[in-house]
Amino acid sequence: PVPPGRAGCGGPCERTRVNVFHLILVALGLLSLPGYAIDLRGAVGSDMHGMTWYVLLFAGQFALYLAASWLVLTWAARDRVTLILVLAFGLLFRLAVVPTPVQLSSDPYRYLWDGRVQLAGVNPYRHAPAAPELSHLRDETIHPNINRPTKRTVYPPGAEMLFALVAAVAPGSLVGWRLFLLGCEIVTGGLLLRLLRRMNRPPTAVILYAWAPLAIYEGVQAAHLDLAFLPPLLLALLWRQEGRMTAAGLALGAAILIKLYPAVLLVAWWRRGDWRLPAACLAVLTAGYVPYAWPVGLGVLGFLPEYFSSGEDFNVGLRALLTAAIPTGGDRALGEVVRGLTMLVLFGLLAWVLIAIRRRLREGTDGVFAAGFAAVAAYLVLVPTALHAWYVVWMVPFLAVRPAPGWLWFTGAVALSYLLDYAWKPVLFPAWAWALEFLPLWAWLVWEHRRAIGLSRGTPALARPLAAQTPVAAPSMKASGPSCS
Repeated sequence: PVPPGRAGCGGPCERTRVNVFHLILVALGLLSLPGYAIDLRGAVGSDMHGMTWYVLLFAGQFALYLAASWLVLTWAARDRVTLILVLAFGLLFRLAVVPTPVQLSSDPYRYLWDGRVQLAGVNPYRHAPAAPELSHLRDETIHPNINRPTKRTVYPPGAEMLFALVAAVAPGSLVGWRLFLLGCEIVTGGLLLRLLRRMNRPPTAVILYAWAPLAIYEGVQAAHLDLAFLPPLLLALLWRQEGRMTAAGLALGAAILIKLYPAVLLVAWWRRGDWRLPAACLAVLTAGYVPYAWPVGLGVLGFLPEYFSSGEDFNVGLRALLTAAIPTGGDRALGEVVRGLTMLVLFGLLAWVLIAIRRRLREGTDGVFAAGFAAVAAYLVLVPTALHAWYVVWMVPFLAVRPAPGWLWFTGAVALSYLLDYAWKPVLFPAWAWALEFLPLWAWLVWEHRRAIGLSRGTPALARPLAAQTPVAAPSMKASGPSCS
């Protein structure tokens, strides 16, 4: 690979530059590795002081990630040695966090608990962890760390099946669950490389996922479930691009069974008049829900209905801006009415955007990918409920194919949401953190909207930049990095 503007240099000169590039990449990887291996919770605690240090650490890791990604995609986009280094360090980063204590979430303890309950022959949707019927399953490691112990589980049946599977192999083991997620990551990496080849993108672009701090910290470190639905999601994308509608529906149904929000892709990818995709997806969902719902009925929804209550608001984006503009005079009842109406408006707008994306869907590799990217973007911008950092992880594989600057920023800035945990305490309210997290993304979306008006009139702003894109050509060995359109 020849850096931009250096096409005339060959032979030993070129080899020297390539070797120097590899050394720089190794140096960036070695600088990043200690940040993942550190036991931050043990060093600084998990209170506001500890979260501040986490955000600072994340910012440093994110800066190294951006620098490495820019260098790789600009200087050595198709170099095999570079690809090996990218994948090797991506694996090392994840292995480094496996033995560290969970520092960002207590969710994995609920996963382990639900797996234990199922191995005991109990439907996980029947009782909350604090119920006396489950007292014989309690211990001193998992049960005390469960969040919302008085609430039944919120996770869909596909997730519960995975909890039971891992519990059968490694009962009560956080390391076992993390290794399972690591396996999911390896499969995701393989599928992403296949997608990159299909989209005529350099394989080293996988660095945008493999080295992403958001995927590492919220993935194997925090042990969040979201990593588990990425393999079926990417399979659904690949098969939908090939026009294999039944296979794509089965894979998408599996992803939705694990985490519900990939359902937005069902709308975006449906081809009018062809019912194979929704029928296959519905068949998987039915097969997954019936065994769990049969004994408990609507109890299979668990905590989900309460998730939409104001008590669960956290890191709310556009809805917070809209409701702040409506004066309520401190009237709590009026505030709840305004909140509810704003949520309905945003859910309606999300549905409208998804339908518009489907109407503009262009069959083929680029069109299906663009529709999927737009649907994920629409969900993350318009969803009026809580937006935890790990909810953004599923955007990262799309960015490896089309690295959009606004969304790359957001995958880093969303870590600021951990400062909002303390917004209700008598300390400095971090309104600046909320603004720094959301406003640059919205400004970029507006800019993209204005830039694309001349290319595609009538398409919703979230869909237009992607729907208007032309296929990405293979980068030249002498050219600079990829387009960020």
